[in-house]
Amino acid sequence: MAKLGFLLEEGAEGVERNLGRAVELYERAIEKSHDCDAMFNLADLLSEGGDGVAQNSARAVELYEDAIKEHDDVEAMVNLGCLLQTGAEGVERNVSRAVELYERAIEKSHDCDAMSNLAGLLRDGGDGVAQNSARAVELYEDAIEEHDHVKAMVGLGVLLERGAEGVERNVSRAVELYERAIKKSHDWYAMFNLAGTLSKGGDGVAQNSARAVELYEDVIKEHDDVDAMVHLGCLLKKGAEGVERNVSRAVELYERAIDRSGDVSAIYYLGLLLDDGAEGVERNVVRAIRLFERAIREGHHGGAMCKLAFVMMNGREGVLRDEVRAAKLFERAILEHSDVHAMTGLGLLLSLGAAGVEKNVIRAIELYERAIDEAQDAFAMVELARLLQDDRYWVRPNAARAAKLLERAVKEHDDVEAMVQLGEMLVQGTGGVRTNAARAAQLYERAIEKCHNRDAMLKLACLLRDGAGGVARDAARAAKLFQAGMNGRDGGEAMEILERLVRDATGRR
Repeated sequence: MAKLGFLLEEGAEGVERNLGRAVELYERAIEKSHDCDAMFNLADLLSEGGDGVAQNSARAVELYEDAIKEHDDVEAMVNLGCLLQTGAEGVERNVSRAVELYERAIEKSHDCDAMSNLAGLLRDGGDGVAQNSARAVELYEDAIEEHDHVKAMVGLGVLLERGAEGVERNVSRAVELYERAIKKSHDWYAMFNLAGTLSKGGDGVAQNSARAVELYEDVIKEHDDVDAMVHLGCLLKKGAEGVERNVSRAVELYERAIDRSGDVSAIYYLGLLLDDGAEGVERNVVRAIRLFERAIREGHHGGAMCKLAFVMMNGREGVLRDEVRAAKLFERAILEHSDVHAMTGLGLLLSLGAAGVEKNVIRAIELYERAIDEAQDAFAMVELARLLQDDRYWVRPNAARAAKLLERAVKEHDDVEAMVQLGEMLVQGTGGVRTNAARAAQLYERAIEKCHNRDAMLKLACLLRDGAGGVARDAARAAKLFQAGMNGRDGGEAMEILERLVRDATGRR
């Protein structure tokens, strides 16, 4: 009966699948002789359901338990472990019991699925299971050595790629394991993980974005995987060595991921592209805002909160400024995600004040300090330095701290705004900071070389025009820099800059 049930369950040449009849046969075999195979096969069918068989996970648990109790069946131990690990309708999660079942299956027959599943639980820990990454490695290695187990190759690869307590990172070995899993069974998790590793490179692994694209394409083609669509979209949006930028294809991939599963990351990334516009993609700010709103509504996406807040703070064509909504979005992104960009955005908004948003420099400073402590954020360093230099903000000036923050932003982030602001402090000798025109000139040169910063051009032009403090006078270069720095500025702005430069020069004399 059990064998006929299995034949009808699987179907074969000349035998049509008939799950309903298979269930009847399994039930009959269980009733007649408590047949182990019948218990196991029926439990499998009921745990999954489908094809006319109602899902009944609670009954599946009972059948697995009977197969274990009466027959000490290893496959039942493993499948019951999986069911208890994830839980199901009518079945409460019980990870501790799952661990016991996996341990028993390993002890009885060195079952490879039990090894791999237990390794995964020990690798991640939680739910009453103590993390034990070293034991997880041993289990994965045993499953690979004894059974050439693909899932263990992938699980061990993940563990070695990120490292853990008692487990040294070994990205090169992780790559070898992913390659082996792909070669053996075209495992799509291995493809996906290897693609991510190759797109980044580093840690002894050569970057190979072109291969990463191929792997993502295979995962999408063979498994219609949404995560692969999103990651490939991000890679094509930026382009890389060996990978031509293709924003139109990135949009297609994001749209497909959204259609397939409403993926929140795809919604957010598509919003970014439509907000900025790009080659082959028409700018559509209104749709971008709708996408950001959806990502917030459906996925509480911190990046979407922050991006929409910046849109509301600055306004866009066809979008009215709403600083109050911007402040609320920043606050929410900080509260729910500790988003550093939200900290700096709200800090800027509070330091300036706006319609409906009261100026609060003390809170702005707190936010900048937090962004620096938690993420070493360059923008926070520069803006905090700006506030610490100015006594108009009801904050005691601290030029020495400001200079240290700017030095740090230059050293750690090669930040151009920090170069310009620090250069100005060194020229003026602000708040007791010792003047050093030669260092200032070097900072301005660096800012110009990095991004043709026009403020740096004008400030360096003034130093070269006057020549002082170890800076040789060079009127011809000064004139060229001044012309380049003023290029593109309107008349009012040009006059304001001229007045400021004259005032600064007078102050130095």
